[in-house]
Amino acid sequence: MTAPPSPVSDRTLATSILIGSCALLVLGVQPVLLGAMVQEGRIADAAVGNLVTIEMLAMVLGSLAGIALLRKAPARIVIGLAGLILAATNLAMTGQSGMPALSALRAAAGLVEGVLVASALVAISRVARVERASAIFLAAQTLLQAVVAATLPLIALANSRTDTALFALAAAGAIAAVLSLALPRHLRPTPPDSERGALTPASLTALVGAGLFLGAIVSVWSYFGLWLIHYGYPPAFEGTAVALCLVSQVAGALVAARFGERLPNRRTVAGCALTAALLVALFFLFRGSAAAIVTISMAFGFVWLFTLPFFAGWLIEIDPARRAVLYLTAFQLGGAALLPSLAGLAVGRFSINAMLVFSGAIFAALAAIAWNAGRRKA
Repeated sequence: MTAPPSPVSDRTLATSILIGSCALLVLGVQPVLLGAMVQEGRIADAAVGNLVTIEMLAMVLGSLAGIALLRKAPARIVIGLAGLILAATNLAMTGQSGMPALSALRAAAGLVEGVLVASALVAISRVARVERASAIFLAAQTLLQAVVAATLPLIALANSRTDTALFALAAAGAIAAVLSLALPRHLRPTPPDSERGALTPASLTALVGAGLFLGAIVSVWSYFGLWLIHYGYPPAFEGTAVALCLVSQVAGALVAARFGERLPNRRTVAGCALTAALLVALFFLFRGSAAAIVTISMAFGFVWLFTLPFFAGWLIEIDPARRAVLYLTAFQLGGAALLPSLAGLAVGRFSINAMLVFSGAIFAALAAIAWNAGRRKA
């Protein structure tokens, strides 16, 4: 059996987290970007879920490809090229409209975003306290998203909010390319264990649960901007609500990093899933109150990132060798890719509020799965 690689340095971990944060900036600006695309006539509102699905699926494939590339190629080359391609792809998307062109460009962006994220996944999997490093990664990426999401609604380059968001995403890709120069020559994942696979029934349950949770979250998040527009809220309010939600996400991640080790992983996931189901119901009940929406958005953001590190802890309980943890982001992004598309079908068939019903049902199902999963062993 091959010996695991030595832990990464603090500098490498910090650099990889920053690179991953640049790659995932798109998740924070999606409500602004997608809402602007609909308002500017570039896509139909029912197509929002499909566009999210395309990019998230591409990101899943890109993260798996990135892990494989980092096993064989120098990290600086792999990550540097991915950052440059991401910048070029977002610039190429400015001024574009229609699903064929936008789908192809967002798919290309998703692939290289996934490669960039792989650097953070590999670095985190090689530290002593994976849950804490995961929470710090979540806090860092979300803080960047909050700053950008708060700024974008106030700027319109060439009178286009869409193109403004794309310029921001292009800049993030260029920054990631520069940061790649600070990586070590090689950043290799933990080698696979031929004696026992990482994906057992118990670990698959946790991984699928992670996909369901983030998929339900993104189903709300992708349509949040359009939902606010539907109820007559201006773009400036959208930017405020999104930014405060993102700031609360940072708080949730930091609280999880500080106190998470004291809580039971699986039961915390179940409790947070039930809380998320309640919050999406409150969105609908208090849709006419701006103050209530902001408050609920902040609570929703806190639960979002407070919960995610507990999936890593749940997986490590099942697989102490940490092989399954490398698949965590792939499953999360897979859920984030597939479930918004299903939510989009519900929105097209019924109304924008259908995404709240859909997500609430997923959260409730996850709570039941997580609560009962303790009876199954790896």
